[in-house]
Amino acid sequence: MRTSGRLGLLTALVTVAGIGAQTAPQAAYATYWSGGMPSASFSIRTFSYNDTWQTPLTAAISNWNGTPTPAAIGTLSNSPNTLSVTSYADTWYGLFTSTGSRNSSRTFSIKLNTTTIVRDATNWNNMVTRVFGHELGHGLSLVDNPSTSSASIMKYESWNTLVKPTTYDIDDVNAIY
Repeated sequence: MRTSGRLGLLTALVTVAGIGAQTAPQAAYATYWSGGMPSASFSIRTFSYNDTWQTPLTAAISNWNGTPTPAAIGTLSNSPNTLSVTSYADTWYGLFTSTGSRNSSRTFSIKLNTTTIVRDATNWNNMVTRVFGHELGHGLSLVDNPSTSSASIMKYESWNTLVKPTTYDIDDVNAIY
């Protein structure tokens, strides 16, 4: 990974615990992260970027909603959950930060770093779709899993090619919700 391994770096009141490796061909073991949303159905504030960004961002939401999971991600103009696409000096592609209690007042923000995405994208649409899809995976209570031998949208590789949640990711979401 060219980004120092901090794609899912969390800076809020939550911590990532239980990161573990899995050897194939075992079933997914629910790489659960307590910083995610209490339900697989949540919204993000309506966002409007130019078509270069809007199309792959919308695809990331559609990719999760199209899985055989309870994922139902929508956009609402008054959602407390936000997306920001801007340039940051940091080395990460995306950042998911949650605050509040998982049981009652959980909200999140997602930041996408245009500096690193522009620098490393060899397939623009795929890269943006993948990074946003990865961050939405955190909203679905998935932890980063860079050590798994399985293909996963939560893994730190294939940024320009793997754009949809895999069977591994789907099994994990279904085990959590």
